[in-house]
Amino acid sequence: MTNLMKMNKTVLLCILFFMSIAVYAQQPERSSQTYFEKGSLSLRSNAVPWLMLMPNAGFEYKPSDNIGLIVDGAFAHWSLNTTNKYWHLWNVAPQVRYYIGELKDNYLGLQYMMGSYNLTGKQGSYMGGGLTLGHQFDCGQNLLVDVGISLGYLYLYDTEEYTRKNNVNVRTKDKYSHGYWGPTSASITFVWKIN
Repeated sequence: MTNLMKMNKTVLLCILFFMSIAVYAQQPERSSQTYFEKGSLSLRSNAVPWLMLMPNAGFEYKPSDNIGLIVDGAFAHWSLNTTNKYWHLWNVAPQVRYYIGELKDNYLGLQYMMGSYNLTGKQGSYMGGGLTLGHQFDCGQNLLVDVGISLGYLYLYDTEEYTRKNNVNVRTKDKYSHGYWGPTSASITFVWKIN
């Protein structure tokens, strides 16, 4: 994927995110509580990784009305019925959030993430983190939709490229490391309160 294509996808995600906030801001003001209160535990799943065949789930605990502690994880292990087509990866992303405003439907947070991948010819590991911001939409008594984006730094290490010859992986490039500044994740997450 070229850098221009990646940039276009990032710009599109940002436009959609801010358009959804603008549309939502024009709705009439709600008078009832729209956030999950202190002591609540919620189950979460992000729809964006599911589109990339990456099942994921997480939990959020609210030690106070304004603070949320989150741990999200994802795992995929697909082989596509061939010996040389892989889609193997895992990811863990803890996060601390501070909910803002009377309705506590906007947030700022800090996120850390780590994982590894093996994607048909390229494999490695990564870790990093950054600032998360977003908005939660009330969808009923025990359901929220959380739209957010994380901006920060990822350090990709032990990256190697290989080809498969005679059922053996042959490295085509020495291991290397590199960094990345920019969007690190996007989310359209369904959040279900379970207590």
